[in-house]
Amino acid sequence: MVAVNSKPHLFWKIVWLETGGEFKFAPEKAWGKDFGKSGDATEGVYDKGSENIPSPATSGYYMVVVDLKENKIAVADPTVYIIGETLDMGDNNWLTANPDALLTVDNTNQILTITKTLAAKELRMYAWHPWFSEWWQSEFMVLNGKIEFRGTGGDQERVTPTAGSNKIDLNFKTGDGSITVQ
Repeated sequence: MVAVNSKPHLFWKIVWLETGGEFKFAPEKAWGKDFGKSGDATEGVYDKGSENIPSPATSGYYMVVVDLKENKIAVADPTVYIIGETLDMGDNNWLTANPDALLTVDNTNQILTITKTLAAKELRMYAWHPWFSEWWQSEFMVLNGKIEFRGTGGDQERVTPTAGSNKIDLNFKTGDGSITVQ
């Protein structure tokens, strides 16, 4: 799980879940502190408990968020966005959850992807969930072909795409990412 910056009780991860599977969380490499769900989900949110969490009915990418303060676990469709000056969209550059900057979940090819015209300015990306309050709390970069998470750290090294049409592909199964000029 990836720590949500400045929210020590929140953790997230985009994972591939197979139909018919189940999972739990293990904060250490031993049994005893593992946890899962209690009861059925309400709108994709479970109460924390000891039961295994079932995978959704369709295999694919899901965003799993754990709130240790509220003792809740969410399993949701992943939402990943670009934000910042590279969008070259004026007042909408820094709009959180901007639908024009949303990556598409392509479960057939096991990636999240977007092809977008970008300015040659700092690229910033983040995963979003309603439990987060600021986009930078779940920020990540593609560095040397790998997805690198900000977690509890400060600003990461920046990537500046070539101006023009760029394709971003993120494979959260392998941790690979690419930014290519189209």
